[in-house]
Amino acid sequence: MERRLQRGAILVSAALTLAATLGTARAARGWEREPFSVFHERRARLIRDTGGDGVVVLFGYREADVAASVTSFRQNEEFYYLTGWNQPEAMILLVPKPRQTGVAAELEKEILYIPPHDFTREKWTGPKLGAEDADAPARTGFATVRSTSLFPSDLQEALKGFSKIYTELTPQPESGEDYFQVEMVGKIHKLAPLATPADLRPELLRMRVVKTGGEIALIRKAADASIDAHLAAMKALKPGMWEYEIAALMKYEFERRGCEWPAYPPIVGSGFFSTVLHYDEDWNQMKDGAVVVMDVAGAYSGYASDITRTLPVNGHFTPRQREIYEIVLGAQNAALAAAKPGMYMGRWGAKGLYEIAYDYINTHGKDLHGQPLGQYFIHGLSHPIGLNVHDPFDYNQPLEPGMVITVEPGIYLPEEKIGIRIEDDILITQDGNELLTRRLPRTAEEIEKLMSGR
Repeated sequence: MERRLQRGAILVSAALTLAATLGTARAARGWEREPFSVFHERRARLIRDTGGDGVVVLFGYREADVAASVTSFRQNEEFYYLTGWNQPEAMILLVPKPRQTGVAAELEKEILYIPPHDFTREKWTGPKLGAEDADAPARTGFATVRSTSLFPSDLQEALKGFSKIYTELTPQPESGEDYFQVEMVGKIHKLAPLATPADLRPELLRMRVVKTGGEIALIRKAADASIDAHLAAMKALKPGMWEYEIAALMKYEFERRGCEWPAYPPIVGSGFFSTVLHYDEDWNQMKDGAVVVMDVAGAYSGYASDITRTLPVNGHFTPRQREIYEIVLGAQNAALAAAKPGMYMGRWGAKGLYEIAYDYINTHGKDLHGQPLGQYFIHGLSHPIGLNVHDPFDYNQPLEPGMVITVEPGIYLPEEKIGIRIEDDILITQDGNELLTRRLPRTAEEIEKLMSGR
């Protein structure tokens, strides 16, 4: 009971401080997004890529779809990627020009549908843009903005020239959208039972994998804020602290630098729990002599970062902890040196970054029974980041310039209560990669120096 009261006091204090600090910071910055022209070009490209043989219908989330009563509203990623619109209950209709043989498909009509004003509700939610507002086109980047009530009739009119509707037929597993997709597909079928449904997911996957300059800039801001959160944790960590204290401190630090929310539930696991990959309960007290894995990062204007560091709780690695740490760092350095266009993130022989990291781990060091350590590298090495911390990707696709991915080898030894993971974000460039998180110490020496205050 005493620990619960202590935890409650800490979190309430942090929340009050955070609210006071962010009150002006958010007002000054606001939500950043790319120019409207970028979103328009994405919609036009989508029509070209689908061949212009059907209309495109896409739904944004409702507040209920993201439990908005207990968390900030977050838009459907695919919808946001095409619109930049971050208010609930919106939808879009894209209509191609009539097809001409030998001519690339073109976008003829794009309509954003948003609800009209509900001034009673806005007393609770704050002012929203209404479909009837004269400045709706200027504020959304759509020349045509209409009330959601007009969508059914507009869809019927568009289908006079087309028999196919492109929409999201399959959910993105990382987003937990299954029920939403089923409901929206059912809505479309009810409105247009004779139309042929087609899945937009493959086209959007190909579009999202290579980031624009604007997307990269937002990921940089997410990474920079998260780096500062890790630096604060390194300076504050000491034996006797609770894992949730460090998680709360890091969340405070990246949110006060402009991140809207954690890119994923913060993972702060010490001792045995450093070996549990997705341990996000963060309820243990950290012991002298243990290591702690801190897999914590924020999202900035919707774009995620993903960073992990492993620290000695008392500021000094034991010889065995340092041995394992150096092996993980060596594996990461080997993968970073090889990351360039034409390589692969997954298992792909000599061209696979995973194999490079695994082979390093498996040929350096042994467990307590004299066995190689490769068996303790139990997860993938890399994944893309963007609007989702695990952005959609075809792992049979080689790396290209403009991709942003993680590099995160790890060794987890439950028998020794030692888990080590080092995770950084990189941008694939024309001839190699850029380490976006290079400002955050990676070597054992750098970490110990920073933790000692030297």
